[in-house]
Amino acid sequence: MLEQQNLKEIERLARLAMATILIVAGTSKFFSDGGFLGYYSQLFQGDLRIQLPAVLVNGYLSLIPFIEVGLGVCLLITRLRKAALYAWFLFMLSLLIGHYVLQEWSAVNQMLPYFFLGFLSMALPAHERLLARPILH
Repeated sequence: MLEQQNLKEIERLARLAMATILIVAGTSKFFSDGGFLGYYSQLFQGDLRIQLPAVLVNGYLSLIPFIEVGLGVCLLITRLRKAALYAWFLFMLSLLIGHYVLQEWSAVNQMLPYFFLGFLSMALPAHERLLARPILH
């Protein structure tokens, strides 16, 4: 059986991975020179079964980099862990719905591991200080 400290280390690594995924994704969008917004905005205006208003789509697409970086930072703060994990699930659900609307079925399926990463972090006991000691000791 795994010791409590080992479970906390696994939780720490899961949360660090989640935070890294979000911060890198958000940062790359900030430096895409509008490429992210332009690309996905055009896709959402295509011939889709579900048509969403462009103002709604473009507004949310504009917020995504801020959400990603902000949520990534929140995941690094242990006292915000629970709220950040729920926000993670809501954000991942919004991305899953977006891919569903775009009829990108493989992308919908590829979102599932992100949910499992959140479930893992939520199920394990929280590490008290995410960045306080070296990961390897």
